[in-house]
Amino acid sequence: MTGPTGAARSSHGRRRTATVLIGVLAAAVAAAGCSSSNKTDASTAGSSDKVGDSVTFGTAAPPPSLNPATGDPAYGAVLQWAYDPLVVMNADGKFEPGLASKWGYVGEGNQTYEFTLRDGLKFSDGSPLDAAAAKASLEYGKAQKSGTAPTLLASIASIETPGPLTVRLKLSRPDPTMTFNFAQAFGGGYLVSPKAIANPKSLDFGTAGVGPYMLDAAKSVASDHYVFVQNPNYWNKDRQHFKTVTVKVISNPSSMVQAMQAGQVQAALGDPTTLAAARNAGLTVIAPPQAMSGINLMDRGGKVSKPLGDQRVRQALNFAVDRKTIAKALYGDEKLALSQFALDGQGGYDASLNDKYPHDVNKAKALLKEAGYPNGFTLPVVSTPLYGLDKLVTAIGGQLAEVGVKVQVQSKPDVNGYFTTMVSGKVPAAALAYGLANMGSLYAGYVNTAGPFNPFKVSDPQLDELYKQYFLASEADGPAIEKQINARLVDLGWALQVVGAPLSYYQDKSVTGLETATSANAGVPLLTDLRLAS
Repeated sequence: MTGPTGAARSSHGRRRTATVLIGVLAAAVAAAGCSSSNKTDASTAGSSDKVGDSVTFGTAAPPPSLNPATGDPAYGAVLQWAYDPLVVMNADGKFEPGLASKWGYVGEGNQTYEFTLRDGLKFSDGSPLDAAAAKASLEYGKAQKSGTAPTLLASIASIETPGPLTVRLKLSRPDPTMTFNFAQAFGGGYLVSPKAIANPKSLDFGTAGVGPYMLDAAKSVASDHYVFVQNPNYWNKDRQHFKTVTVKVISNPSSMVQAMQAGQVQAALGDPTTLAAARNAGLTVIAPPQAMSGINLMDRGGKVSKPLGDQRVRQALNFAVDRKTIAKALYGDEKLALSQFALDGQGGYDASLNDKYPHDVNKAKALLKEAGYPNGFTLPVVSTPLYGLDKLVTAIGGQLAEVGVKVQVQSKPDVNGYFTTMVSGKVPAAALAYGLANMGSLYAGYVNTAGPFNPFKVSDPQLDELYKQYFLASEADGPAIEKQINARLVDLGWALQVVGAPLSYYQDKSVTGLETATSANAGVPLLTDLRLAS
């Protein structure tokens, strides 16, 4: 096993990784870039750049709270400015130092993980970041009842501090994804100060991290705009590229592009429905395929929708969907069509699985008849208009209608309403947008019975056995097991994955930094790499 050195990474981390468990809304914030430049070491990036007075970054979804321990990676567009990750994931899936200078698994079996913090770190409130503070923050996140932190940290059984800057995690089970979880995509390494933990309500509309900025609450308005000023205690002044950063909430995708054209916003999270408009407006568009998008067939045991409990029915739905037509119509590129649980370039990708479910209406009807539903059935699906998900669900519904399946869309206007309904166990299916990475990250939120994308807590013995093997596998053996997991999931038909949706960032000509941060299927860039173009 790899020791805890700066070059260490999870046993599957060298393979191209995509992004976050996009918990509240998987499509909301993950992004990637298209450059082969991948050096984003937080200790060196942008050291010679001129400091700008201000920049405005646009996002569609405001967080219900600024507390990273109860939040979700979907709100990284706001949280990233105030919280540096423990490690930084580069474009090629490799890791560089963040707050930690060394990290990795020790011993055998991926069940003991250590990281060593940089010396001299301080939180924005002046508290020192040492091993004791890191331990307190991780224990606080693990104890929460909401957010993705409890899932990301679930394998941690106990935390030790063998040195003033060294933290040792004893895991209850092998977990090869810990380094990935601690990087910026998932944000499991966003640490908060002991003072804030003692007064957690202060984090509802405040920040207490070790990032280059901190919230100016007096100048901010929740759900509208968030103003960040430079953190005077930040460890690397060269990474403070602006005096102030404003994150502006603009829920309408077209309005976001218009705001950028008018110079009101300089960089923003993109939207699949405005990619062409953004390019036509002269904006830099960073939009590789990244999120498995379609309909999550959550009621895999048939609890509230008996038909979904039949594997033949789920397979029939997969045969009924013309993925290339939808990808071309909604995203302008049939190459974005997706029929498996991994993207090209990732460890679990298997090109042969692309032919598992060719568009075949007759086959779909035959399977439905065999399962006892010759006339189809009604399928309630919770969705949201954000990021084009309503349009995607409607397009899928139009094709399912050809085999007698009526999709009954329950659209929620905001992320929180969508998420609350999705995990309620009352609706059998939901609009899906899940950032694909490795099979470990897929397990965390989608396969795990404790994951938010498996609210009916359905398991499969064959999958469970494959995951046991995967969590213990070496880096060399991991991809072969990932392919088996992928094949099993495709055969089970647990989703109607239709496109690898491009999750994007837009930049105008005044700024740079994000386009060199990531590459296709890699990961979420550091937003704090954003800086003046000249």
